[in-house]
Parts: sequence; C-alpha cells; structure tokens
Amino acid sequence: MMAQFQQKLFWLVAAGLAVTLRTSQAEVSIVLRSDQEGPVLEGGNVTLECLGNEGEEMSGFTFQKYSKWLHSWISLDKASEMRCWFYDVSVSYDDGRLQLAISGLKSWHAGPYRCASSNGTNNASVSNELDLQMEYLHSILLARTNTWCGTVGDSVTMLEGSDLHLRCSAGASKPPLYEWTREGDDWVLVSSDLTISKVNREQAGTYTCRAQHPTLPQLTKSKSIRLYVEGSERGFTLESVLSLSTPMLALAVALPAVLLLLVILVFAFLIPRHRAAAKKKAGLEDSGQRTPIYKGSLESVPSSVGDTHPLVM
Repeated sequence: MMAQFQQKLFWLVAAGLAVTLRTSQAEVSIVLRSDQEGPVLEGGNVTLECLGNEGEEMSGFTFQKYSKWLHSWISLDKASEMRCWFYDVSVSYDDGRLQLAISGLKSWHAGPYRCASSNGTNNASVSNELDLQMEYLHSILLARTNTWCGTVGDSVTMLEGSDLHLRCSAGASKPPLYEWTREGDDWVLVSSDLTISKVNREQAGTYTCRAQHPTLPQLTKSKSIRLYVEGSERGFTLESVLSLSTPMLALAVALPAVLLLLVILVFAFLIPRHRAAAKKKAGLEDSGQRTPIYKGSLESVPSSVGDTHPLVM
C-alpha cells in the first residue's frame, strides 16, 4: 500500500510541475508592433515587445533570435561575440516593458524571435515564437539569354535579321508579375521574357519591363532598354561579336588567331634565312675574296694595286 501511495504521489507532483511549466510559458508572450498597417515591408520599422501578466516586471527576460546558420538562439540584449551580427537592433527596458526595435528592415532581420528567462536554469520560461517575415521587391535585372555574355546595359544593338532574347528578373518575397511594353505603342507582353525573331529597323525603340508584387501593388519596379537595329552592311564591332551564336563566335575568334599564327611562322622562317645569307656575304667580303674580272667586265681594280699584267683572259 505504501508503495502504491508513493507512486501516486510521484505522478501527482509530476503532473503539477508540468502544469506549472505550461502556465509559466503561457504567461509570457511576444507581440509585434508595427508603425504601419498591413504586412511588414522591407525598409520599414517594427517593435517587438515581451509581455507578461499585468504589472509583472520583465527584467528577468531577454530577447532571442534563432540563427539558422548556428542552429541556436542568440540573445540580443547581451554583450557577446554573436551580438555583433545584430548590431542594428535596439533593446530597451523602460517601466517594466521589454522592447526590441528594428529600423530599416533588411532580409537578415527575418526569422523566429522569442522572449526567454535569463536566470540560466534548465526550466527557464520561454514565450511563443514570433516568425518575423517581410514583403519586398528588389531592382530589376535585364539579361540576354542567347549569348555567352548575358549582361546588358541601357541599350542593345542588333544586326537586322538576327534574333533578340531578353529576360527580366527581380528578387522578391513572392514571384512577381512581369510585363513588357514599348514606348509609343499599346503593345503589351505579359511575360518575363521578350523574344523578337528576325528583328527589323521598324522594331527599334525603347522597351520597358515592369515587375509587380502579386499581392502588394505598391511594390513595383521597372527598367527600360533602348533597342538599336543596324543594317547588314554594318562594320565589325564589339556588339556584333557579342551577338553571335557560340559556334560563330568561336569561328570569329579562331580565324584571326590562325592567320596571326601563320604570319608569325612565315616571319620566323624568313628572318633566320635572311640573316644567314647576310652573314655569309659579310664573311666572304672579310676574307678578301673577289669576283674575277673578265674581258668586257664593268668592274675595275683600284689604281693602288701594282699589277703590270693586263687583266684580260
């Protein structure tokens, strides 16, 4: 009987302790207070507040953020080696209220936050986790998809009759909606890709890509590019090289290289022979050998040579 009584007593104490822990965890919560209505936007300001029972002091609690890289919670209101990663947050404790202020929200501010007891015991109370998310739309990037060098600037020059492939992209919290328009025209293409086959001079102009957040129309970005079209008699330019396909580009690079190599080989063969012939001639002149003078020759012998025999053969 005593053993059964002790066992029941143990389970009652364990159940009471579990209820106490759940109650203590439920007594602390973390809430988000934003300076704007609606979803949290990148670049905005937010405040997180740790709440307890009415009138309860929060001096024994600290803010923590979960780091997916370290797989651990980092305290944000303590001086530590990890605190420098979140230097742009401010923790304040006024009149028993514990608040965390974040100004100019960036992507690295997103993630789970919580309030936790700072007493260091194993049974430390923690609040619910608040997963801070934000909506954003970054600048547009335009690139060509049919060349090895896809980056483009504010303009692109195409050879008449060639194909143009442009892709519009922008980093966003949700996949944005894209559309292309042309200045001075009511033409609209609902797509991120712009393809013009066998481009002609009438298709030259300014094209604009517009990206919009799917649920927040106020998040919209646009970027324009000027298309120039030149005739087939156009000279050799860097733009014409970059517009070539990969096999043609390889041929355009290889052919001049082969020609240059042939020129080098020719010079490498002729110059040594020319030098050898010149050296041989100089050696003959230095050894005193002279070409015999025959009858009727235009060459003569210097008068200083004392030879009394006629130079006739």
